[in-house]
Amino acid sequence: MSRNSRKARVAAASALIVVLVLAVAALAGASPGKGKPGKPGKAAKPAAAQYQYGKTKVTLCHKGKTITVGAPAQKAHLRHGDKLGPCP
Repeated sequence: MSRNSRKARVAAASALIVVLVLAVAALAGASPGKGKPGKPGKAAKPAAAQYQYGKTKVTLCHKGKTITVGAPAQKAHLRHGDKLGPCP
């Protein structure tokens, strides 16, 4: 194998790695705001997913983490100690 051929392969492989790393970084930042608790004293904005598929969603504080569940599941979550609204 010639030196020029080897250099071209290494350059192509390096470029491919850079493109893949950038793509993964872009995908990692694709869902901003997910999992962030609301600010105290400020009403949380309803998310578009709140009304997804015609079902109403409810925000709860579940084991210290803010989650969104379907309205039918709210009663069960409140029974085992979850609190209505985002976590503080």
